[in-house]
Amino acid sequence: MNRSSSLGVKKGLIFGLRQSLTIGIGYAPVAITFGILASQYGLSVWQAGLMSFFVFAGASQFIAIEMIHQGATVWMIGLTTLIINIRHFLMSLSSVPFFPDRTLPWSLGLAQGLTDETFVLNTRVLQDVANEEDRRRVMLGINSGAFASWVIFTLLGGVIGKWLPIQFSGFQFALLALFIILTTTSLSKKNFMTYVLASILAIVFKMVLPGKIYLILSVALAAGIGAWWRKRNPSPEQLQEGTIEL
Repeated sequence: MNRSSSLGVKKGLIFGLRQSLTIGIGYAPVAITFGILASQYGLSVWQAGLMSFFVFAGASQFIAIEMIHQGATVWMIGLTTLIINIRHFLMSLSSVPFFPDRTLPWSLGLAQGLTDETFVLNTRVLQDVANEEDRRRVMLGINSGAFASWVIFTLLGGVIGKWLPIQFSGFQFALLALFIILTTTSLSKKNFMTYVLASILAIVFKMVLPGKIYLILSVALAAGIGAWWRKRNPSPEQLQEGTIEL
């Protein structure tokens, strides 16, 4: 349902927080696992919590504590996590059209909470929010809910790891599973072929390109082709709303 009337500050934030519950539940076992592993690798509860607060990137955090445990240098850890998270640049660019009148403080604040899961959920939810101010509040609510759950459950995992000798090895896949679930729920007739094209391009590029650059190129190219195609072949709804310039 398209929300054309303003939600207001409180309702917008609460609506976003409610939407984030799915992510929060999915983050719980992963964040707890990270807290346990971090404590077993020698980090204190507060160090693990601060890492989740400032980094807020599941895969990067798991890799970082493993590299710390193996004695890797700060520069190597930073470079590795940068390569892993470079896809966030593309996700940020994809979020720009939702906020044509954005300001720098809002951009920085919303970007801090952008993860694979919040990006997919925000993309799906914000399409039904017409007012830009409401979009900011809803996205802030979604990002804040996900962020808070990640930090809180990391601290809980750190406490558990200090008191109980638990060994976990499989929960790292929970983030990937959560991302897949959120992605499949966002599929529609309008964007299905874009997903298919990105998958095909990723397979082709992986065979000829080194490292993870094939992911960036496949997503960027598929998104560009999808945007071009939708502009050249607008749907009746887009023509009626005047969202496509002919």
